[in-house]
Amino acid sequence: MSRTYFDRSVPIAALATPEGRSALAVIRTSGEKAIGLVARCFSRPQALLDAEGYRAVYGWIVDPHSQERLDEVVALVFRAPHSFTGENAVEIMCHGSPAVVRRILELLYAQGFSPALKGEFSFRAFAGGKTDLVRAEAINELTKASCEAARQDALWRLTGALSRKLEGIRHLMVDLLADIDARLDYPEDEAPEEVGRWAQYMQRAQEELSDLLRTYPGGRLRQEGILVVIAGRPNAGKSSLFNLLVREERAIVSPEPGTTRDWLESWISIGDFAVRLVDTAGLRNSGNAVEAEGVRRSQALLDRADMILYLVDGTVGLNDEDRTFIERFPEALLLWNKSDLPQCKILPQGWTAVSAKDVRSFGGFESMLKDTLSAYVQKNQTLGQYEAQVRIAGERQERLLRQAYEALSQAIAAQDAGAGLDLVALHVRESAESIGEITGDIAPDEVLERIFSTFCLGK
Repeated sequence: MSRTYFDRSVPIAALATPEGRSALAVIRTSGEKAIGLVARCFSRPQALLDAEGYRAVYGWIVDPHSQERLDEVVALVFRAPHSFTGENAVEIMCHGSPAVVRRILELLYAQGFSPALKGEFSFRAFAGGKTDLVRAEAINELTKASCEAARQDALWRLTGALSRKLEGIRHLMVDLLADIDARLDYPEDEAPEEVGRWAQYMQRAQEELSDLLRTYPGGRLRQEGILVVIAGRPNAGKSSLFNLLVREERAIVSPEPGTTRDWLESWISIGDFAVRLVDTAGLRNSGNAVEAEGVRRSQALLDRADMILYLVDGTVGLNDEDRTFIERFPEALLLWNKSDLPQCKILPQGWTAVSAKDVRSFGGFESMLKDTLSAYVQKNQTLGQYEAQVRIAGERQERLLRQAYEALSQAIAAQDAGAGLDLVALHVRESAESIGEITGDIAPDEVLERIFSTFCLGK
């Protein structure tokens, strides 16, 4: 039977750094017997066994049967409960060749370690009370942060800013539940002013939830990146602009229409934001089946785009297809390309002059694009009290916060309608439980396994 995350008695080991060649690699181990098991294949076993927590011990990894030395290493010792997982742990810093890492892991498994599951070290930290689910998810978000804004957001969540806010809202509802339950036991003590106070508590909690929900669009953009799609008719200069922004020749540039048959994408950074930049097929009606499919895919991407850069060849000017596109996507950033050529037509109102092949003008265009992206992100996030530090980014957190908000709405409606206190308490409890699932206080086992299985191996 396959092992699960809840088999916490099993010592585990895994590579914590990316696979491949590198100067150094880190192999993590954790478990009650971790230090003793590593000592079996360490050249200075007693030094490792006697080491205090947070100590580095120099030595060699040695096969205990053949006495073959596998690598020269530094072993970092952590003793329970003062470790990331809350268990005894040893992190082995070795040379970063795949051959070295493979041999050391094979040797550790032979001593009794099991290969760690994805995110299992973080799961053990959560299960051992070293962190909550929000901060554990922030660890995963930090490893995937592709821009400075995403790093800052994830770091705030890792420090517990979001957890403390959620804990405060949940405590407010738990206190309210205790008050309502007391009145259910002693109905003759119920007074109008107390009922009014309960409504104030629920409205206050709902306002806090609403503020957090408004941070989701901006948080998602930071974490997942901004989808920017370059569009236009064939030969408008889309591929040249794509290459300029990517800073390498990724897209084929040709005067022949229909050269780009499918979309091409690359991740870039503009300012503090990660951008998924996509170069699409030229938009036109085509009898070629392959090109027509490329146009269809381009249309699908445009419907999902956070921002559209629409190019027109300034030496040709606008036609009906361009005007139809602009009517459909009125918020597209309109770029009048080939503005450096003498035959370029007069710049229309509302358009920005660019030259996708003039590197000298790139700095000004990039600065303008950065300002446009910043304005877009600002538009899609809250300007309230949480903007500086607390923001949600995950779909799971947004869904559960919305459930908590809706449950409170039902509680307020029930109280306003004069319903029994038991019905009001039921909805308040549903709201508190949704928040508890965000932090992991009441998360079902299958939910926890699904969350941690998205983590990196060794994290």
